[in-house]
Amino acid sequence: MDTTPRLKLPYIAPQQAQKQVTFNEAMRALDLLVQPVVKSRSLASPPSMPGEGDAYLVAALPTGDWSGKEGKIACFVDGAWMFHAPLDGWLLYVEDDAEFVRRTAGSWAPLAGNPAMLGINATPDLSTRFALAAHASRFSHDGSSHRLVINKASAIDTASQLFQTTDVGHAEIGLSGDDDLHVKVSVDGVSWTDALLVDRATGSILLPAGHLRFPATALPSTDPTTLDDYREGTWTPGLTFGGGAVGLTYGGSNAGRYTRIGRLCIATFFLQLSAKGSSTGAAALTGLPFAALAAAVPGVLTMGWANGLIAVSGAIQGTVASGGTTLSLFGSGSGASSALTNASFTNSSQLQGVVIYDVG
Repeated sequence: MDTTPRLKLPYIAPQQAQKQVTFNEAMRALDLLVQPVVKSRSLASPPSMPGEGDAYLVAALPTGDWSGKEGKIACFVDGAWMFHAPLDGWLLYVEDDAEFVRRTAGSWAPLAGNPAMLGINATPDLSTRFALAAHASRFSHDGSSHRLVINKASAIDTASQLFQTTDVGHAEIGLSGDDDLHVKVSVDGVSWTDALLVDRATGSILLPAGHLRFPATALPSTDPTTLDDYREGTWTPGLTFGGGAVGLTYGGSNAGRYTRIGRLCIATFFLQLSAKGSSTGAAALTGLPFAALAAAVPGVLTMGWANGLIAVSGAIQGTVASGGTTLSLFGSGSGASSALTNASFTNSSQLQGVVIYDVG
């Protein structure tokens, strides 16, 4: 054997004269083939004025001094072209394309063209064929738009993004087992809960867990089409006469509940007195769960039932004080309303109704 099996570097034969010639030839080959860089892979004929050491990957249908050397590496050394036949698996960097090419099945192709696996600071495998370990990754446009496409084979398969902590999945967004959009969460990466589902046909949103939670402190929006608050709770209805409640006590069933949707509050109540006390003056329902909106149009009371009142023949009415948490009580009669007072109530008066008003 006169040459090495892979790079075909010439051996120095025993008793060979002018051994430097063979040695220098091997050095030229190593100079080209170790960390190989070529200027271009698109030329089919030699450049007119090559520089010493310039290398090219000979293109198809070569002519001139490159005739018959298609696919070989040509290097200009000592005023002449040297050629080296590459092997499958070799990599070259092509300067004018700014890319690496790989020799596969006797031809050259960009390294990024169809690699079986690619790892960047990470180890890929047959399942995760592209692996990246980095502080961040960025996908940008090339002059206009940019889309990240995740494609699955069939509707029952999954195309999603999985978010993990120490390799344990805790959130997933995508098409999971069907073609609706799912947002899922998990405590342990094994049991998953659908938090949100968007129907692919209608775009309607479903909350499979059944809960939509707003912050404890509302964050009001100026957009009239935005729902910015929802809450439910209890409140305690009270009664005053002329702003006072001296000696006034309540029965055990005195209670209220409310539902707030955005700025609208719906407050139901059952007011039960056990003693009306000694205060006098206009009657007012107190303790509304939220201050009313300071507006020209007040909230109103709808009375469902009343008992133990004196000299009230018509409907019981009420209006919410602007910016306050009280509601003035009235009785209707003969087409007009007049304020209820302490004289309208007894020690066992009962009121049951609902107040609907805008929250400030």
